[in-house]
Amino acid sequence: MEKKEFRVLMKHYFLMKKSAADTKIWLDECYTDSAPGEATIRKWFAKFRTGHMSTEDDERSGRPKEAVTDENVKKIHKIILNDRKVKLLEIADTLKISKERVGHIIHEYLDMRKLCAKWVPRELTIDQKQQTMLKLNELGFELLPHPPYSPDLAPSDFFLFSNLKRMLAGKKFKSNEEVIAETQAYFEAKDKSYYKNGIE
Repeated sequence: MEKKEFRVLMKHYFLMKKSAADTKIWLDECYTDSAPGEATIRKWFAKFRTGHMSTEDDERSGRPKEAVTDENVKKIHKIILNDRKVKLLEIADTLKISKERVGHIIHEYLDMRKLCAKWVPRELTIDQKQQTMLKLNELGFELLPHPPYSPDLAPSDFFLFSNLKRMLAGKKFKSNEEVIAETQAYFEAKDKSYYKNGIE
């Protein structure tokens, strides 16, 4: 629910002569996780008591800098494509806008999220999907349809990665190649019974 909608509900309860505490209880019951905090409700009740009945934010002094522009969206996209490990703060410093606005642009306009310390699109593009399908066909893989979120059909590899994680804990690697070599050595050292016992 939007902030303004909560403010309208707070105003409604104020006009019904309810207290801020009662309003908080009611909002928590109806909107558990998204309800505003008690301090926010008290602040709005205080405004209503002074006759300020608008549920809009007060005008702020000075002209706000508009950060979400087509130009900034394009610049941020270009920065991320050049370095997928770039940090929000670095982008914010470069463009002289807030870290929060940068995050908003990345998540809402570019539809990206951080994955393994790299910015990646949330979903594959049509071209990426087609390339994936071509590669799967080229390699002779058979696609098996499966419903999402079906733990009964998911491969049981929990034992594999939890044990690998314990083995790698505390080790420092200087390159991806070292990580790959260590991981391969770990799996090559296991005999068939290790994998069989893990599945059973």
